[in-house]
Amino acid sequence: MSLPLPPLPYQIPGARFLASKTRAGLFDEMGVGKTAQAIFALDHLQLMRGVVVCPASVREVWAGEFRKFSGYRRKILKARNIHDLGLWLKGRADVLLVSYELAAKWAVRMEGDLFDFLIFDESHYLKNPDAARTRSMLGTQCDGANGLARWAGRVWFLTGTAMTNDPTDIWPFLRFCGGTPLTRAPFTARYFRSRMRTFSASQEPIEAMIPELRQAIGSCSLRRTQEEAGLQLPPVWLTTITVDGDTEEITALLRDHPGLDAAILDAVEKGGLSFLDAQHVATLRRLVGEAKAPAYAAMLVDELKRGGKDKQVIFGLHTRAGQIVTEALKAEGLDGVTLIGSTSEKDRIEAVQRFQNDPACRWLWGNITAAGTGHTLTAACHIDMFEQAWAPAPNAQALFRVRRIGQTRNVTGRFISLAGSIDEVVTESVARKTAAIMKIEGTQAA
Repeated sequence: MSLPLPPLPYQIPGARFLASKTRAGLFDEMGVGKTAQAIFALDHLQLMRGVVVCPASVREVWAGEFRKFSGYRRKILKARNIHDLGLWLKGRADVLLVSYELAAKWAVRMEGDLFDFLIFDESHYLKNPDAARTRSMLGTQCDGANGLARWAGRVWFLTGTAMTNDPTDIWPFLRFCGGTPLTRAPFTARYFRSRMRTFSASQEPIEAMIPELRQAIGSCSLRRTQEEAGLQLPPVWLTTITVDGDTEEITALLRDHPGLDAAILDAVEKGGLSFLDAQHVATLRRLVGEAKAPAYAAMLVDELKRGGKDKQVIFGLHTRAGQIVTEALKAEGLDGVTLIGSTSEKDRIEAVQRFQNDPACRWLWGNITAAGTGHTLTAACHIDMFEQAWAPAPNAQALFRVRRIGQTRNVTGRFISLAGSIDEVVTESVARKTAAIMKIEGTQAA
């Protein structure tokens, strides 16, 4: 067994902070190494038995990080079915790596079983206090009076985007960790004002209350930018590129469904969660992706073959649009890998390793959900958001896959939009909400 890697200097304060708290959040900017800091804290406290709740796509990442950074030989079990839960409950494994979906489903079965620690990775998954997932983890009032978290000695939240879509997203965390005694309605009224927009209302922080809110967040969390942590990573240069495409089907769909434009704008304002399952909205987004795929593919082929780019990461959402792009690349002799929702954990690992280490592998096509968190893709310094999420956090997570420890080159990121499409509206909304969140975090200039 190889010796564990030691903490980097800037990771020691983060690990000490977590070790000093029974309920806390580590909200360091993406790329600083939150997973490693949490493992160092567990080792410092000699905590062995626990649960890590994380997106299913990063369970293997956690298993690898325990092997890489921990000085203890904990038995790690990736939960795939109820039998794995049974093995952990019987003490056959120390650490259970489980997805949010399975953790919510199994929470009742885990009642009464005391364990050392509970880590919520990508803890912004618990931003909605009304969601069954949040209630099963943090309790019906998000105060830990019931729910899975009450059985853990230590509960830590890890995310680089504590507020993914709206500044009020921070309330479940603050309520659980004791950062505020206020229930949701009084909390919202104290720190935010409702601003009516064309199709919906949004919550914006009251300027005079921002210092108090920052203090409340800071009382139970630590957040550092890469620069504050001492990481001298190169900057990200973001641009938008518009490509042409056949919009006939898109125009026909909008004509056949009056008011769909308004529904889309409302969904964008709310982060997209209310309308992602609406049939016509989903159809429209798919058509937009398919319409811009041929022109984008032609542009990318030209860049990779004649523009001197070494590797390229592309993020999208829809299967057929991805097929159009990747098939065009392969047809021109450009080799690459695909990382989507149906990709097995074994194939995910192999795809990332090949992209990182094989010079012949020129591109990686990834689904934002499947590949946008947990993975390090620093072999590339060029990343395209071919399709983007309707909330700012998943896009930021995806962009920072290439700007992590080990990146030495300037990173260029491009948002690809279809001329005259909904992409333009999405970009404006995401930028505005991201600015509001960054203002609270102190990373946005006044």
